[in-house]
Amino acid sequence: MQLSVWEKPMDLKNRGDLNRIIEDPPHKRKLEASATDSSDGSSSEDGREDQSLKTKRNRTEGHGSPGLEEAEREDKGTRTPPPQILLPLEERVTHFRDMLLERGVSAFSTWEKELHKIVFDPRYLLLNSEERKQIFEQFVKTRIKEEYKEKKSKLLLAKEEFKKLLEESKVSPRTTFKEFAEKYGRDQRFRLVQKRKDQEHFFNQFILILKKRDKENRLRLRRMR
Repeated sequence: MQLSVWEKPMDLKNRGDLNRIIEDPPHKRKLEASATDSSDGSSSEDGREDQSLKTKRNRTEGHGSPGLEEAEREDKGTRTPPPQILLPLEERVTHFRDMLLERGVSAFSTWEKELHKIVFDPRYLLLNSEERKQIFEQFVKTRIKEEYKEKKSKLLLAKEEFKKLLEESKVSPRTTFKEFAEKYGRDQRFRLVQKRKDQEHFFNQFILILKKRDKENRLRLRRMR
């Protein structure tokens, strides 16, 4: 089509001199002058060609050109993203809470320390800055009680498994914790109790029970004699 199309930059929007040049471009004046020179009654081939070129230019530059308008619409469509449908606030809050839970955000930590766990999750952008911190504070208050219950439940379960290991190991009242740990330290039930002091505490409780049983058995034997 021999047509150049351009978008005016923002900093040139209000340039009156450019607007005048665009409305009356130099190449347009040249073509009109050429058409005037060739309209002196002669029917030369060059004159017809100039007039034909002017007509084509008027067609392509006209605002009613379907092809150009369609191209402009398509070009704008590629640059302007479709409008996003914003979810209701209640749903966005629910998704944000789910993200905090799934990402393992600790109720015993701070927003700044936990931020790296969630900042790259798409659900992080569902709320603005103020809403995020507000929901985080609410989440923390609720999770403190829940995490305490979960930890207590896990510790009780670990204690039961640890006790089963002690019973199966056939330890005696004279067995030390060091001996027990060296022999069964790799057992999964031993590792369920994560803190060393808890391991020793549960072991010592079990040994005390064994010693008490042993003492009762010895007293019973004495009475029988």
